[in-house]
Amino acid sequence: MKTDLLLESLKKYIDLSEKDTDLLLSLVRERRVKKGQFLVHEGAVSRCTNFVLEGSIRTYFVDLNGQEHIVQFAIEGWWISDLNSFVMQSPATFNVQAIEDSVVLELSFENLEVLYEKVPKMERYFRVLTQRAFVAFQQRVVQNISMTAEDRYLAFQEKYPKIELRIPQKLVASYLGISAEFLSKIKKRLKEEMGSKK
Repeated sequence: MKTDLLLESLKKYIDLSEKDTDLLLSLVRERRVKKGQFLVHEGAVSRCTNFVLEGSIRTYFVDLNGQEHIVQFAIEGWWISDLNSFVMQSPATFNVQAIEDSVVLELSFENLEVLYEKVPKMERYFRVLTQRAFVAFQQRVVQNISMTAEDRYLAFQEKYPKIELRIPQKLVASYLGISAEFLSKIKKRLKEEMGSKK
């Protein structure tokens, strides 16, 4: 099991003893997920949170008109789940699905509770990650309300340059709340503007 990426993530926020690290690693399970495979289905309970070792994953919901809306992407080094479902152990609102063939480390709700009890520093780690995620979520809400689609796309490019190169344009468009056709027009216009500046 490849765990270096997880240990690097932990070291950014906390220092764990060898004993605590061993306990953590004994409580996670490696899972290989094929492109298109679901980690969580809407309506089911999210039993695990997932740390991405390889690949890319999305969290999305489908509205009453059958339109998909992506709320989160995750690539290597990021955690992903339906957070409300996982924390509350209630039916999921979102689907969590692999965009590419992926490898994740699963941490079950029960094992996370064990970690919180036996390794209190893990609570700090997940608190910091949750706070950062909430700040990012608030910033995205403000962007969606106050920015044009083009500006949202430019902000996405700046914040997540690695993601756009790996995932289909229609998924980027869904994340931005626009159609794939409109995103194509934005990209074409930006390219033309760049060309005219040269």
